Amino acid sequence: MRDQPGSSVTETKGSPRSRKLVVMDWIESRTGFVSFSRKNLDEPMPPGVGWWQTLGNLLMTLLIFQFVTGVALAMFYAPTPDHAHQSVAYIMDGVTMGAFIRGLHHWGSSFIVLVATLHMLRTFFWGSYKKPREMTWVIGVLIFQVILGFSFTGYLLPWDQKAYWASVVGTRIIATIPYVGEHLMVLVRGGKEVGALTLTRFYGVHVMLLPAALIVLTGIHLYLVRKHHISGPVTPRKGRPAPFFPVQLLRDAVVVLVASGLLLMLAVAFRPELGGVADPSGVTFTPRPEWYFLGLYEFLKLMPPSLEVVGTLIVPSMVTIGMLLLPWLDRVESRHPAKRGWIIDLALFMILGIGVLTLKGVLSEPPPPPKAPEAEAVLAPAPTPPSRP
Repeated sequence: MRDQPGSSVTETKGSPRSRKLVVMDWIESRTGFVSFSRKNLDEPMPPGVGWWQTLGNLLMTLLIFQFVTGVALAMFYAPTPDHAHQSVAYIMDGVTMGAFIRGLHHWGSSFIVLVATLHMLRTFFWGSYKKPREMTWVIGVLIFQVILGFSFTGYLLPWDQKAYWASVVGTRIIATIPYVGEHLMVLVRGGKEVGALTLTRFYGVHVMLLPAALIVLTGIHLYLVRKHHISGPVTPRKGRPAPFFPVQLLRDAVVVLVASGLLLMLAVAFRPELGGVADPSGVTFTPRPEWYFLGLYEFLKLMPPSLEVVGTLIVPSMVTIGMLLLPWLDRVESRHPAKRGWIIDLALFMILGIGVLTLKGVLSEPPPPPKAPEAEAVLAPAPTPPSRP
């Protein structure tokens, strides 16, 4: 037996606590996990850090949800025009908890866009992109573009009418690029029309290229966040920094649990839509994008044909480039929004414009078309599993 210094408690060699310490020492000596965890849990949080700083961890959790549910869906999905719609119908009605898993993936995509947008807005208005966090912001903007890429490429995969025609319109936008647009559209589609090669390419980008890019960018982003730490409020608060554990960790846990609960409720209560099989001859169908692309969709409707390239290329490119260069365009040293002049005014104008156009698109949404006979047949209970090509 040995006495612990400063304690009347004795510890017997081979006791559960002793064995636990041996295991922890072994893990630490091989991986450094224990010291790594302690370092992150003890990370000092500036005074004033609170609930708004939970959005980053919430976004990470939602991305993990999407990865797990996406892998589960890929086990049953067949990326060909002859089998894609049938395989999704089988997931919905023939696979145990298939509709629930697809619901998590479907609603999770909207959650991610919403949370990523809020996270970037918080970073912008708090001026957290300023020195020395310029590259942290740039990588975050690239991650946001990858998230939008996931949303666009995943939209076609169910291969129903809505997905098909929205993808026709979306890929047609590429053709408006001067000189090279038509060639780029053919490259993206795999031909002049949206077809089998388009579906295969979108699926490949969605499950291989974009996940690889997201993993790399997220790793760099987390490294930079750890290196420069979290920025405090725009107006420094008095007080001593507090460790991440337990107060801020508790806030993160509460936000993650609430958001996860809401996501689970939506997945259970609202079954994801699956329309009729994509019909290239169905020219009467009105294509509409998801809510996060509605602002651009409505903006394009305001553009006369002669200025189409302004809405499809010039304005989106200027916004993206402006976001990437924001840390160098905003030369004001202060992080306070009231002292950042034209940058804040321009951002508020853009946010208001996108919000109004998005709301207009939501309110003007036409009633859903009646189900096609073939859709009703495909959605019959307990379909047989599709054969893979």
